[in-house]
Amino acid sequence: MLTIILILVGVLTIVLAPFAPGWVTTTKGSFKAMAQQKELNEASMSTLSAIVPSQIAPWMASRAQTMKDAKGPLDWKVVSFRTGPCNAENLSQLPAGKYSLAIAQACVSLDDIQLRYSGNCVRASTCEIPEIARTEIDEAMNAVWDAFSDAGFVLPHDLVEQQVLP
Repeated sequence: MLTIILILVGVLTIVLAPFAPGWVTTTKGSFKAMAQQKELNEASMSTLSAIVPSQIAPWMASRAQTMKDAKGPLDWKVVSFRTGPCNAENLSQLPAGKYSLAIAQACVSLDDIQLRYSGNCVRASTCEIPEIARTEIDEAMNAVWDAFSDAGFVLPHDLVEQQVLP
């Protein structure tokens, strides 16, 4: 019996040996990606006292964009929309009005979207965010941007919109 087990282990070792370097490389790459994502998450965490109201919408927009472009579960769950700036206690510190209400609604919407579509992005190899999820994320953020504009803040622009005259 012991001989059969040893022969079986030897055969399995010979058959699986060519695949081992690929497994090791993939595992190392995954751990490196997880470490980088953890560093990004830790760097982006801060209390509401450090995030003034005008900075919450761009913060949410960057997290929402990361979700839309998700290539894996760490991207999809880039942040919890129940904690941090979206925590009810933190949201209560915002000035009352349309803007704070839009932020609170967006937090709830984005959290709901994260939960409903998390099954589509459980593993990096099968992470495909449906177009309906992207549309819902855009709708939640459009409501925030409308309130952001009404609050007197300016939307961030990537392009310079006017030329400087010589």
